Amino acid sequence: MEADLITAGVDDGFFPQEFKGLKLKTVLAGVLCVGRIPKSVRIDTITVDGDDGTAKAEALVEWLERDLNVEAVDTLFLDGVTVAGFNYVDPLELHNNLRVPVAVIFKTELKLDRIRKALMNHFTDWRRRFDLIKDNYTKSCEVVTLKRKLRITPYGLGLNETARIVVRLQHLSAIPEPLRVADLVASELTKGTKLLEVLKSRASR
Repeated sequence: MEADLITAGVDDGFFPQEFKGLKLKTVLAGVLCVGRIPKSVRIDTITVDGDDGTAKAEALVEWLERDLNVEAVDTLFLDGVTVAGFNYVDPLELHNNLRVPVAVIFKTELKLDRIRKALMNHFTDWRRRFDLIKDNYTKSCEVVTLKRKLRITPYGLGLNETARIVVRLQHLSAIPEPLRVADLVASELTKGTKLLEVLKSRASR
């Protein structure tokens, strides 16, 4: 039954361009759903263009699992592998550490040449970041759903099974509900609110 499927999604919030150079923070949201119904939400901060994305995402999922007293979610959904600018979440590391299937969903086509140039211009560890992005994107496969086509890179489950779960969790959009709601929560907390100003002021203390 669909109601028995327990899944999570992690996504980041908005930040102004000036945050990139100052390595300030924005929001990372995690949402746990039973079926398509959100049951728990956890919020943390994440460094813009930093390297704490994987650890932050892992901690969010662990908190969500404890909230519902479940041993492990059935699937974790990510919106690509970059968060908060060029911070990153390593899905293979999450899969190994959390021992749960991970599905990376690419909502849009990536222009890898542009990404590579941007990383080279701003990061000493640009190759590590680029290789993670390129590897996950080039391994992604196109999946046709009733909503629209998606590109998905699965870890821990086959593509067909992952696609079946995605379709079961589609509701208001092509994006599965835990990831859609995580994006909505993170965006609503950071767009047109005072939260980012608070985070900025705390960083300057």
